Amino acid sequence: MEPSKLERAKVGAMMGGAVGLCIGLVFGGLSLMRNGPGSRGYINSLAQTMLSSTATFAFFMAIGSVIRSEEAMAIDYGSMNQNKDNQSIWGSTNRFKTPPIVILQKYQQQQQQQQQQQQ
Repeated sequence: MEPSKLERAKVGAMMGGAVGLCIGLVFGGLSLMRNGPGSRGYINSLAQTMLSSTATFAFFMAIGSVIRSEEAMAIDYGSMNQNKDNQSIWGSTNRFKTPPIVILQKYQQQQQQQQQQQQ
């Protein structure tokens, strides 16, 4: 069963919080070494930097997780044989004759037509 959007937002916020905490530690520590603690002291300055970066990263990762949680269709591009004769000099196939979004739109149109025919 798929997780709800709220659960995905929680997971995104936790991941963003972890990243923000680490980034805050690194950049806060560098700032303290470069500029000194100021009037607040070492611990308070570092804590403020870490908490602000944690909150920022968590907020944006939560939003990003919800946005990216849309239903995505998995397309097997290999079975479409798009790159059969389109080999690069290194032996890989790196170009599509038709852009993937066009393939996805055609696939969705075909599915809608099939559903209309079944009704």
